[in-house]
Amino acid sequence: MNEQQDRLKIGILAIAGIGFLAILGVALAAGDDLEGATWVVDALVVDGTSLEPLAGTELSALFDDGSVNGVAGCNSYFASYEVDGGAIAIGPAGSTMAFCVEPEGIMEQEIAYLTLLGTVDSFSRDGDQLQLRRGDDVLITYGAANSE
Repeated sequence: MNEQQDRLKIGILAIAGIGFLAILGVALAAGDDLEGATWVVDALVVDGTSLEPLAGTELSALFDDGSVNGVAGCNSYFASYEVDGGAIAIGPAGSTMAFCVEPEGIMEQEIAYLTLLGTVDSFSRDGDQLQLRRGDDVLITYGAANSE
């Protein structure tokens, strides 16, 4: 009976180990979904309204090993992020300190974008589209500018 119990314990440990590796693989793959592309904003949802970036501006994000950086319209920005499965937390963003006057509304757009980044709690990727969400609401939709 002792030998049979030992085999059972080994079998249970092997199954548990495989399960852990599968969960770890899913978590790592989720983080990998963000990395490897420069993401360019297609739409921001501000006060319940979906808005395209102002003509002549680009809002972008490059996620790499816990750091995200890009262009917020006028200024370059950087922040930290953590991923846990499909959940994401983006830390407060720092940025360069230029003040742009054109196109009209660029600074308001930049503030809205950086504010939204700090409030997201999950993400999903479908091919060349990335969505950052808060709860069930999509806040930022990106398209992939390039891939590795």
